[in-house]
Order: sequence, then C-alpha cells, then structure tokens
Amino acid sequence: MGVGRRVPVGAQRNMLGVPKRPTRILLLVKDPWENFLMFRIKRSTQLKKLMIVYCDKKSVELDNMRFVHNGRLVRPNLTPDEHEMESGDVIYAFPVLLG
Repeated sequence: MGVGRRVPVGAQRNMLGVPKRPTRILLLVKDPWENFLMFRIKRSTQLKKLMIVYCDKKSVELDNMRFVHNGRLVRPNLTPDEHEMESGDVIYAFPVLLG
C-alpha cells in the first residue's frame, strides 16, 4: 500500500480549517428598470430553471429575454458553479428588442 495524502471528510474537514461551501447560493436577477427577484438555488442546478421561473413571474417568453452575468451571456445549460457565480451575484435580464 502506497503512502499518500488522505483527503479529510466530514467533521475532520472543518477541524482542519477547510471552509465548507454552502450547497445553495443566492442570486439576484435585475431588469433594466432596477426591479429584481431573488433566487436561492443549488450550485448544481442548471440556470435554465432560474430563467424559466423568472420569465413566468414576469409574464414574458424565455426566447424574448437575454441574461448577462459579468458581461457574458448566461448559458442556460450551465450551472452557477460552471459560470463561477458566488452568492449575492447579479444576473441582468434584458428584453430582446424586435424590429
């Protein structure tokens, strides 16, 4: 048996000072008129769920909205972890102007 480092788990992990990441984060979705909705979602949930709920609450079609985080379009099939989002981050929701 080889000698290696054992990764601490459970209570040992916290005793060694490794911070425990919460499984859920709080995200704000803001529109251009400074109205916002707060969502608490799991870090592993696809952002499409958040986008659908936001559009349902605002009575708009998902296809008519764009969501931006840190200057980049939010990809609905990715999770907050994959977008490197932290609790308290703001996602901006913009209506698509048709014309």
